[in-house]
Amino acid sequence: MAKTFREVGPVVVTLAMLAALGGLGRLNIATEGVAEFRARSRAAVAALPMTLGAWHAERRPIDNAAKDLLKPNAEATLLYTGPRPGDEAYYAVVQVTDSRNMVGHAPAVCYPGNGWTIRRETQRTWHVGEFDIPGVEYQLERPFKGQVQGWTVRNFYIFPDGRFGSTGEELNRAAEDYRRMAYGAAQVQVVTATAAMTERMRDEVFRALVGSEKSLEMIRVLRAGIPK
Repeated sequence: MAKTFREVGPVVVTLAMLAALGGLGRLNIATEGVAEFRARSRAAVAALPMTLGAWHAERRPIDNAAKDLLKPNAEATLLYTGPRPGDEAYYAVVQVTDSRNMVGHAPAVCYPGNGWTIRRETQRTWHVGEFDIPGVEYQLERPFKGQVQGWTVRNFYIFPDGRFGSTGEELNRAAEDYRRMAYGAAQVQVVTATAAMTERMRDEVFRALVGSEKSLEMIRVLRAGIPK
C-alpha cells in the first residue's frame, strides 16, 4: 500500500478551467494590504517544517497544469514518513490569489473527476492549538493496478476574514464576494492510505502535522488578511 500511495503523486490535481466572469472592472474590489498579505502567506507556507519529531518530509511539486489553472500564491505538498510501517501522510496546502479559482478544487469535484469514488463523507471538528477546525473527512476508493486503493482525506478551508470552512457551499459564497476575492482562500488536506492506519492513528497524525508550531502560525497568517 505504501508503494501505491507514493506512486499517485501530489494531492493537487489538474482541474477544469473555470469560466471567466464578466464585468469585474465595474466592481469595487478591495485591494488594501493584498500584496503584503500574499507575501506573509508565502513565507508562512514555506516555513512548514520538513522534520517533526520522528516524521520527515519530502517536498512534492504541484502538477504544472494544476498550477496554471489554480494560479496559487502559496503552496506546499509535503509527504511525511513516520517511524512505523505505513506511516505516510500528505500534508497539502494551497492558497489561491483569486478565491474563484478554488471552487473546482473541492474534493467532491476533483477526486471523482480523477477516477475516485467517494464512499463516505463525515463532518468533523478537529481541535489543534487554539482552533476548533470544522472540516470533512472523505473515504475514497479507486481501482489501481488490479487492486482497490483507498485514501482518507481530511479537508478544510481557511478564509482571510478569520473563518474556517468545511464545504463547497461555503467556498462558493466566498468566491461570490467580489469585493474581497483578491484576498483569495486556502485549502488544507491531510491524506493517508486508509488501510495503513486506524482512526486513532489518523488523529495523531493530524494533530502532529496541522498542530505543529509552524503550521499553527501559518493558519493564523492565512486567517488574517482582510483589514478589520
